[in-house]
Amino acid sequence: MKTWFKTAPGKALLFLLCVIFVAGLALSVAGAVAFAGLDFYTRSETDVCRELFWEPVSEQAEDLMWRGVSTADLVYQKPGGKWAFRDTVLQAYIDDNSSRNLCVEIRCDNGAVLALTTQPPDEDAVWYYTYPMLLRLNTEDGSFYPEYASPRPGWEEETEPGFALQPLTISASVKEELLPTDSFRLIWSLVHVGYRLRYWIYALALGFLALAIVSFAGLMAVSARRPETETLCPGPLHKVPFDLMLAAAGVVTYFLLLLTNEAWDYYDNTLGFAAVGASALVILVLALALSMGAAGRIKDRSLLSGSAIAWCLRLAWRILVLLWRGLKALGRGIRSLVRSIPLVWRTILAAAVLSLVELVVVWGTGLGQLLLLWFVKQTLLVAGAVWLALCLRKLQAGAQALARGDLTHHTDTRGMLWDLRQSGEDLNSIASGMAIAVEDRLRSERMKTELITNVSHDLKTPLTSIVNYARLIGDEPSENEKITQYAGVLVRQSERLRRLIDDLVEASKASTGNLEVHPVPCDAGLFLSQAAGEFEEKLAAAGLSLITRSPEEPVRILADSRRMWRIFDNLMNNVCKYGQSGTRVYLSLERLAGHAVITFKNTSRDPLDISEEELMERFVRGDSSRNTEGNGLGLSIARSLAELQGGSLRISIDGDLFKAILTFPLMQE
Repeated sequence: MKTWFKTAPGKALLFLLCVIFVAGLALSVAGAVAFAGLDFYTRSETDVCRELFWEPVSEQAEDLMWRGVSTADLVYQKPGGKWAFRDTVLQAYIDDNSSRNLCVEIRCDNGAVLALTTQPPDEDAVWYYTYPMLLRLNTEDGSFYPEYASPRPGWEEETEPGFALQPLTISASVKEELLPTDSFRLIWSLVHVGYRLRYWIYALALGFLALAIVSFAGLMAVSARRPETETLCPGPLHKVPFDLMLAAAGVVTYFLLLLTNEAWDYYDNTLGFAAVGASALVILVLALALSMGAAGRIKDRSLLSGSAIAWCLRLAWRILVLLWRGLKALGRGIRSLVRSIPLVWRTILAAAVLSLVELVVVWGTGLGQLLLLWFVKQTLLVAGAVWLALCLRKLQAGAQALARGDLTHHTDTRGMLWDLRQSGEDLNSIASGMAIAVEDRLRSERMKTELITNVSHDLKTPLTSIVNYARLIGDEPSENEKITQYAGVLVRQSERLRRLIDDLVEASKASTGNLEVHPVPCDAGLFLSQAAGEFEEKLAAAGLSLITRSPEEPVRILADSRRMWRIFDNLMNNVCKYGQSGTRVYLSLERLAGHAVITFKNTSRDPLDISEEELMERFVRGDSSRNTEGNGLGLSIARSLAELQGGSLRISIDGDLFKAILTFPLMQE
């Protein structure tokens, strides 16, 4: 059943039930208010009808009076063109519509009948009315209108000039049977039904309220839903902004209320009630349709975001953002323009503007006698500001020279006073101190390089002897096999020590820039091919498979082929030493943003619980157990060699994935 209500017939049924229940609730509430206002609980039906009959009785009696005045020759034209009342009514106007439930008679003060219905009023009727009225006549133009006032003694003397008064007595009675269908029959029927329901009306209101809530909740639940899918399926008007629909409904409601008011004023009670009911029904249907639309928008969270007001606010916000960006750009332009002006000229310009403003103020306030004093003061202030700007310009030039690394620059402090002179001398002291520190640093680096070179040279001579004699011992025939094994160990470890000394010397020279580099144009793809051929056997022995990727066309860079191959050799040796057996190694070359990018990727055999910065340091290895032949200098040497050739080397670690990324600028064709 719940699924059926999501269909079009189910939604239509819920919509109709909601309209019926809400209309019943409105009628019940209106009836309860009317019953309390008309005091249905203490008065009889006859008394209530008497009160409600008064308005249609007075309207119809007054209408009969006007027709009687216009047809009964009540007035005539005097000599001189003035209008006045005739003393007697020659002929009464008789309304022959005998089907009415109302009987009326209108008499003048002299007893003459002005107008009456076919049946005269019954003084013994339950609903009998009689009341006096004054008919005021304008004797100038013949217009007249009634006044609901009792005639007083001497009213003839109170008549204003140009006016005449005619007292009238109106008698009317409503038939008790009320056979014809008119406003009296309608009022009596409503009162009769109301009396039967005056105690039940509250229970009906509560019942209609509960049913209206249930039907409305069900209608909102199935809005924008279909039985075959759980996703939202809004209607064709879903894309229309809700606030525009609400405004359109408000306009329609406004015009409906205007038409209803016109209908109530110009038609009898029956047509007036019909117009009110029709307008209320249309407004109720519009309200329910808008509620369904709002429910669908609330479900997909577009009630506010999809409204025209929100769109206007977003547009206004974008305009404000653009304006703010424009103002910021204008401010940056002005700031750049001001900064491009030298400091001295900026000071002169600012002083000139301030002087002009002060001159205008002095002249405008009528203090012309102080003009000479103002001129002297401004001359002294401008001269002082220019002197201060010149001193600051010297200090600025000294600071910029230090920032560029020019330690030979000397700030001229002549003409400076007080703190300005002290700041200039401090800049000179900083330059001198930095020059001394740089010289000490260079001397220390040179001494360190010379020490490493000399020590390495001194170590190589005895190490060569050790290696040679160890080989001779191993080559000598001996019955003791352990002597041969010991000699082999000495040879291997001595060779390892010699490689360590060579790497240490090369790392020292590369880091200090003392290594000779001869860059020439070369194809970076050839290094990949060479690495694949040179390390084929070594990779196979380590259980690794190499995959190379490079463009078909040459990728030309400027590099020293000997130093470049040392970089490849170090990186490929690391791959063979630390790569996980049974995995693939990727060596790729690509063009990227004007650079040749060479990437080495492999899976590490051991966990890489170390950062990229630490791994690039000297004597640091990814193998913390130190059971391999590496010395921790390969990556450091490779990076130094790459930087000497104008390139860069960086590494990236993602879990067990190790990447070495070598970057060199492309040669311009």
